Amino acid sequence: MGGPMSWRVFQYMIYMIPILWSFIQDMVWEELSLGEIRTNYLFGKANAYDRANLLEKSIRVYEEILKRDPNSIPVFLNLGGLYYRRKKYEVAIPYYEKVIQGNPKHYQGHYWLAMCYWKLQRYYAAINTLEEVIEFLPTFKDALNLMGECYEQIGEGAKAEHYYLKAISVDPDGIIVHGHADPEKSKTSTSLRH
Repeated sequence: MGGPMSWRVFQYMIYMIPILWSFIQDMVWEELSLGEIRTNYLFGKANAYDRANLLEKSIRVYEEILKRDPNSIPVFLNLGGLYYRRKKYEVAIPYYEKVIQGNPKHYQGHYWLAMCYWKLQRYYAAINTLEEVIEFLPTFKDALNLMGECYEQIGEGAKAEHYYLKAISVDPDGIIVHGHADPEKSKTSTSLRH
C-alpha cells in the first residue's frame, strides 16, 4: 500500500462498512423518507471520514447536509467536535455558539464551548458559559467540576471548592476528576466524551 493517504482511504472504507449496512437497513426495513435516509447516510459518511482523519472530506459532507438544513444542531455539534479533537479550539467555538443559538438549553453545546475556553485559558469566558448551563441543569457533574477547575485557575479557591463539592453531591459514588479538566486525559473518569 502507498503512504499515509492510502492508509486513511483504506480506513475510511473499513469505517463505511457499518454505514452501508445501516443504509441498507434504512432502505429495506425502516419507514423513513428518502431525505431522512440520505441524511443518516451523510452523517455516517462524515463520521467515517473524520475517524480516518480525512478532515476536509468530512467537512465537505457536513456542508452538504447544511445546504439542506442550514440550522442543523447535530452538524454544528459534530463540526465543533471535529475541530476540538484536533485541538483547533478557536475554530470549534463558532460551531458550539451556533448550537447554543439554535437551542439555548443544549447542555453539550455549553459544555464543549466552555471546554474550548478552558483549553485556551479563557477561564472567565468558560465560567460565564458554565453558569448558563448550570442554571438550567444544576446536576450536570462535568460542568460543576469544570467550573471548579476554572475558579481554581483564577485563584478563587473557595468558589472552586464550592463547585467541587456540588459535583460530588450530585454523584457521590462517581469519579470527580480533580487537577485536570480534560476528560480525555483521565482513564478512570466518567466524564462526558466527545
